[in-house]
Amino acid sequence: MLTTLAIARISRSSRVPWGVVAGAIIGGAFLVWLTGPRPLDPTNINWVMTGDWVPHHFGWAYFRAEPWHWPPGTVRGYYAPLGTSIGLTDSVPIAAYLLKPLAAWLPQPFQYLGLWLLLCYVLQGALAARLVSRSSPSVVVQALGATLFVLLPTLLARVGHAALCAHWLILWAMLLASRSPALPPGRRFPVAQWAALGLVSGMTQPYLAAMVLPVLLVATITGAGVPVAARSAAMASAVVATLTGFWLSGLFVLQGAGSLASGGLGYYSMNLLAPISPFGWSAVMPELPIAGDGQAYEGFHYLGLGILLLIATGALLAWRARRDRDTTRDAPIPARLCAPAMVGICLLMAAFAVSPTITFGRWVLADLNGSWSAPLATFRSSGRFFWPLAYLTLAWAVATVATRLSRPVAIAAMSVAVVVQAADLHAIHEDRRRTTRGTGFYAWTNPFASSRWAAIVPGYAHLTLVPPPHCGAAPQPYEAAMRLASQHGLTLNAGVIARGDVGAQRRYCADLDARIDDARLEADTLYVVSAAGAAALTSVAGERVVCGQVDAVWVCTTAQAHARWPAAAPFDP
Repeated sequence: MLTTLAIARISRSSRVPWGVVAGAIIGGAFLVWLTGPRPLDPTNINWVMTGDWVPHHFGWAYFRAEPWHWPPGTVRGYYAPLGTSIGLTDSVPIAAYLLKPLAAWLPQPFQYLGLWLLLCYVLQGALAARLVSRSSPSVVVQALGATLFVLLPTLLARVGHAALCAHWLILWAMLLASRSPALPPGRRFPVAQWAALGLVSGMTQPYLAAMVLPVLLVATITGAGVPVAARSAAMASAVVATLTGFWLSGLFVLQGAGSLASGGLGYYSMNLLAPISPFGWSAVMPELPIAGDGQAYEGFHYLGLGILLLIATGALLAWRARRDRDTTRDAPIPARLCAPAMVGICLLMAAFAVSPTITFGRWVLADLNGSWSAPLATFRSSGRFFWPLAYLTLAWAVATVATRLSRPVAIAAMSVAVVVQAADLHAIHEDRRRTTRGTGFYAWTNPFASSRWAAIVPGYAHLTLVPPPHCGAAPQPYEAAMRLASQHGLTLNAGVIARGDVGAQRRYCADLDARIDDARLEADTLYVVSAAGAAALTSVAGERVVCGQVDAVWVCTTAQAHARWPAAAPFDP
């Protein structure tokens, strides 16, 4: 608070947007306070060896190492031989594209997930402060408002999915939507900014792009004071840029029936009680039941007690103003951003978040699923679509408090909200701090730890799990196999992808089973198998195939390939 007040004094004699600066510092400092500096080290990849971080990092690792393909986002060594794309591994394609030209100069290994998360929090704070500045020139109010946007639990809950942590894209869209429709003489409508937002969101995450475009569409429709041609050109540029971002990310490499649609619509949904359901995040709010486990993550939307109190305060102030017919202090955010059309589109997205399976606590109020809802399964994790309404509501609450109360009282009310929010979430924040600073966060079991692997695998082009996870129970964790394969330039027939060609996957699994049953092994492939699989192969192939253990990991290879193994890499005795 003292820092914010100092910045406020400086800002009176400067054109520097100190509120935005303060918001950026608050966002970045909060993440570093939570995680410590180690995840920000690009050469430290031990912490990405779990959860969604694995495909995010190794999608980039293969994209970095491979030559350019067509379409340019294609990745062939990951999930081989089917391949995938940098977008389908959710590897933050825009970051991957910016860094690929520098691949030869970057250290090995190199991860950017930690720096990306830091950037997301910095931009979250900065753009939130800019949004608050639409209703208040006070640097203190802007900084306090930015703090609430940074402390929204939904954002922290998304740190495990790096691309989805870019909630600042929604704030960017709302900033464009809240811009004054009247253009100064000689100023042209900012078509380039709309196109830039479309391209960046399209190259970050399709779910976020699907939230950004409706916000821009409403701003296009309601932009009175700007020529229709200019608004239409801006919207068209945003759509074209978004589709271009999808194409560059490799999302259009998907082929075959069932590649886009997927199960989960209704399961990964939002419960109607989600904004007040803490799921263990609150020190005060009681736990509330849910209708399915999928709602505990994709449908997690607890706002935090401080934000809930601020929303309640804003609602009370708005009710009093309406009762007293006081319209003299309307703020730019309620009047422009919270126009009926914008509220309507955010409510519509929130309705999709609830999904056709409408739940209240543990009860299913209605199940409207049918043939009509099948296409909606493209965005099966529908629960995420509450985010725009959450941010719109928070922006409205901050603006209402900032404009309906005197500045000292508004600052006091928002300070209380920040303190209550931090206190309510203190336990979960401390838990995250302990986790990310503990040795266990950077430790993982590596079944391929022996130095013999470095002598064995360079003689091969492919590492094949028999079977890979998408074909059955893998003999070894795919994460460790992925690290080994990527370090030595081998393809791997495993991985996690957002969507895939279901028919091609089934054909590959059947073909791999047939090859193993007939012992038709390739000389350029090292097969990681189970003990039973090794016994079955040797019984069928005889001397054509050699199987043994390295680090207690069973592998099989052709006798021809095994003859090239160095003497320093024998099987376990």
